[in-house]
Amino acid sequence: MKKSICLFLVTIFFSLHVIAQKEIKIISYNVLEGLENEESYGEGRHERCVKWLQEQNADVIALQELYRSEEKLSADAKEWGHKYYAKAGPIGLSSKEPIELVKKYKKGLWHGVLHCKTYGIDFIVVHLSPSDWKYRLREAEIIKGIIDSVKQTSNSYIVLGDFNAHSPFDGELYKQNPELIEKYKKGSPNNSSPNLIGDYPDYSVMSFFYSFPLIDITERFVPWYQRKTFPSPILIGVWRTAGSIGRTPERIDYILTTQEMSLNCKKVTIHNSEENDFISDHYPLEAVFEIGND
Repeated sequence: MKKSICLFLVTIFFSLHVIAQKEIKIISYNVLEGLENEESYGEGRHERCVKWLQEQNADVIALQELYRSEEKLSADAKEWGHKYYAKAGPIGLSSKEPIELVKKYKKGLWHGVLHCKTYGIDFIVVHLSPSDWKYRLREAEIIKGIIDSVKQTSNSYIVLGDFNAHSPFDGELYKQNPELIEKYKKGSPNNSSPNLIGDYPDYSVMSFFYSFPLIDITERFVPWYQRKTFPSPILIGVWRTAGSIGRTPERIDYILTTQEMSLNCKKVTIHNSEENDFISDHYPLEAVFEIGND
């Protein structure tokens, strides 16, 4: 009898846990000039991107280089199953659940920052400067002010997007691909790139974000040799040669979370396979979290 009661209680406990928890899938994607400029990057990118996002059935999607009108974003979001969206310049967010637009930031930022709330989570979507690590560091300081405000009332927030910055966690990736340093130097005055510190990648920007503290969940789930988020073959014949694409892999797209949320991350995927080679020069990044089911 006691054994039956214990089994019953255990069953009830696990049933309640399943009811109280659900998974949320989040995608971040830089979509290269708003999926336009067919002359440079080929036809059909918009249709392929919308179809791919539709197939992923994500709950929240953050977009960068979203050079599309709000009307076009609204139409696209409906195609991939999202009724709600927000946009700040070339940065966007769409969701299956209602979005609260908290604030759009622009002053001192290259592309801006979009702060929204959905699924009970604060999303801070960023796209930092591609030109200079010192500028990116100033942007990071502005974003820290935003985060400091958010964390007064919440420990559920995510900073995600195109950071255009390198992580010390990926040091081996760059050691194994030294041609990347030469690529950055090429064409720079005195052979010294503002995206480097001497002959080395700058790690200070991402290290600053980590110190907030924010957790780089990709580092926990994806080995260093599979972390490429940029560039894709779509740049061949435009900005890159076929050979250099494979020899200059970078990770510059991130999903960063609070320490508490990082413990509920179940999976991270960088979709850097052939199916996404000719949609954008960046590859999409996906994370799955377990969250409370209110």
